[in-house]
Amino acid sequence: MSEATLISKRIQNLAILAKEKVGSFLSGNRRSLFLGHGTEFADIREYVHGDEFRHIDWNQSAKHHNKLFVKEYEVERNSNVVFILDSSASMLLGRKEERIKPASIAIASLAHAVIQNKDFFGFASFSDEKSQFLAPRGGKKHEFLIYRRLLNIIPGGKTELGESIKTVAASLKKRSILIVLTDLHLDLEELFKGLKIAKGFKHDITVIQITDRGEFILPSKVGKIKFKHPSSGDQTIADFTDPIISGRYSYEINKVQREIYRFIQKLRGMKIRVVTSFTENLTEKFLLAYFSNKQRGR
Repeated sequence: MSEATLISKRIQNLAILAKEKVGSFLSGNRRSLFLGHGTEFADIREYVHGDEFRHIDWNQSAKHHNKLFVKEYEVERNSNVVFILDSSASMLLGRKEERIKPASIAIASLAHAVIQNKDFFGFASFSDEKSQFLAPRGGKKHEFLIYRRLLNIIPGGKTELGESIKTVAASLKKRSILIVLTDLHLDLEELFKGLKIAKGFKHDITVIQITDRGEFILPSKVGKIKFKHPSSGDQTIADFTDPIISGRYSYEINKVQREIYRFIQKLRGMKIRVVTSFTENLTEKFLLAYFSNKQRGR
């Protein structure tokens, strides 16, 4: 099998998987997520049976005896959805598999859902080794280009994600939905500055923190463990039978957790949504972030 044929087959497999994931998500009651009302006011008309009471214009109805009137809205179409991926070396970590693998499937599923819903999907991934940005577009050709780029991502190095987010946000000509995926193992102050500037451009931002179950928990009965830094490649051996080393490790882990917690609270105070997701729940979290945003009419 030629390399071109193999790549084509991998892309087709990813496309099938993305379609199945979206179909599964939208089955049952979640299909109602398509039925949100936009914020673009269109008209006022007389109430008819079946209209939702929450759309009644009570001020207008009060002017007419024994008649109710409702507001009509146009659902906003052709929204820009831009996904920004932290593709630094820490995305190679994972309890069961490298984080980049479920992340790629989840992003592909989101791209399929967005383009099927007649919106435009853009994609960016950043590390200091390789960065890329595809401007928001629609259509099958663009969707399959996203799949190809996802399959070619090899995480490595570190990233100045905040600076990258700022660059993407400034390049977009219209207000967009920005979804950022990162494990938050980076310079949080730099990331905060970038998100703050992106918010200043009036973009709607959701940050999704990817994590693994037990990531911040030291397993019991641990002996000597070899650690390799995901960015620098430096290696060290720690003997966790030594209570001093074990205590230091627990202290540092708790310190990181507190820093991440404070960072998330700062973002929420700035009206930026933050969602924490285990790797196995990524697809659902991505699709909820998108469809919930559309339902709010933004």
